[in-house]
Amino acid sequence: MISTARMGLLAVALTVGAPMAASAAKAPTYILNGYSFGPIPGVNTALLETKLTHKAGDRITSADVAADSAIIAKELAARHVHGRLFTSLAEKHGHVWVIMDVLDPGHPNTHLGKPAGHLKSQSFEGASHISAGDLAAATGLKQGDQLWPEKIRAAEKAIVAAYAKSAPGKAITLKARMQTKANGEVTLTWIVGEPK
Repeated sequence: MISTARMGLLAVALTVGAPMAASAAKAPTYILNGYSFGPIPGVNTALLETKLTHKAGDRITSADVAADSAIIAKELAARHVHGRLFTSLAEKHGHVWVIMDVLDPGHPNTHLGKPAGHLKSQSFEGASHISAGDLAAATGLKQGDQLWPEKIRAAEKAIVAAYAKSAPGKAITLKARMQTKANGEVTLTWIVGEPK
């Protein structure tokens, strides 16, 4: 498994709701180093990896990562694996590892992954309908908190719920970008695609 302390940037792709219209800016392209899977009891992850269309050395975008994540989610459902698939990118100098973990919501005290570190600060890009202060309060994350995948997921749900209350029936897109320092301090940036 990759040490997050050695990675300059850990980008967690969390997509919620319908995707926003394509923007004029071109999506960043990365070179795929490979895939890494967290523990999935009873599942041969090497076999799962053979189902993916992208291989080490391929150029990929976040859309390709989302497509790969959908393939794995379908394969896990076919194997009756319960929980939520959490997909993240570990990027360094344009090369990425795609990391996939399954979180079991039925066992909130079981941490299948490792914490990304402890929160130094969080900010919100693209959020204009709800203030950054209100969104920060909604996440429940405080400076110094350990960022377990479950906490990040709960914060994600809270942001989506705040928007659902503010603009009922309109979906947002949401991504979290985490910059992790060697000492474990994480700067968390929520990237919000608000409905038009």
